Amino acid sequence: MTQNPPPFAPRGEALLHFRKWLRHGRSVAALTPSGQALSAASVRRVSAEYPQTIVELGAGTGAVTRAAAARMHPDSRLLAIESDVDFARMLEQTVPRAEVLCASAMSLQAILAAREVTRVDVILNGLPTPSLPQPQRDTVYQAIADLPGQPWVSQLTVMPWVFWRFYRRFFEEVHFEAAWRNLPPAGVYHCRGLRPLR
Repeated sequence: MTQNPPPFAPRGEALLHFRKWLRHGRSVAALTPSGQALSAASVRRVSAEYPQTIVELGAGTGAVTRAAAARMHPDSRLLAIESDVDFARMLEQTVPRAEVLCASAMSLQAILAAREVTRVDVILNGLPTPSLPQPQRDTVYQAIADLPGQPWVSQLTVMPWVFWRFYRRFFEEVHFEAAWRNLPPAGVYHCRGLRPLR
């Protein structure tokens, strides 16, 4: 049975997130943590019915991580990758079901190999992918392309519909789910089937 997720973005988390945004700007991707509507949309491909391996990139303070942990099957595995040490410490304290890794998403291949992860079912991507330099974006996408099967990539955005053509350029299958009740309005691109990188 799927549990209801705990409250999202407690005051301390929102304050930490805002301080990081002021310091690092676009690399943090959003002014505030994901709201409950956006987090729920982000984990739509996480199943409570069967075990999965779920990888989150750019987990931040853990709003989406908590939603995934609350929704996933008891035998699922959730790896939350976050490069900011303060965010990673908070994740360890607030989401005990997640394996929190303080590392760069650019090291995704090495991270999965070190943990003997050979299959990933869902990737929750909180990175500002359209804003990443092309070499970094290609590194992440190549690591995903090298995985067996076709994992769903659920990409958060705070600019609904704007990047539809961008993701269609990279994926065979793209579905957009709006989260209008998020502040600011946001959404998720659910993508699958990475095209060959040129």
